[in-house]
Amino acid sequence: MLGAAFLVNKSFEWAAKFHHGLYPNSPHLATLPPGEQVFFGLYFTMTGLHGLHVLAGIAVLAWLYVLVSKGRITQDRHAALENGGLYWHLVDVIWIFLLPLFYLAA
Repeated sequence: MLGAAFLVNKSFEWAAKFHHGLYPNSPHLATLPPGEQVFFGLYFTMTGLHGLHVLAGIAVLAWLYVLVSKGRITQDRHAALENGGLYWHLVDVIWIFLLPLFYLAA
């Protein structure tokens, strides 16, 4: 649920940027200094890729929940569950680097 809330938050954030004319290859973005153009290019690329990975993580965790509820993942067969948790934590750790890069340093 928190992953979905994160994606909703990012959609509002991106919508506000689009409303202000800040989106890839926008005429307004072309008038900004080169450093800001690079910033927003990296911002949209990195946060967009992160959002796709969060969406994939939500799907993986949902599928693992189904497998656990059906009894296909047990105490003896738990490798898929551990790998799903590792993937989710990787996506989480990446956000720890993106947050200061795009929100605290800006």
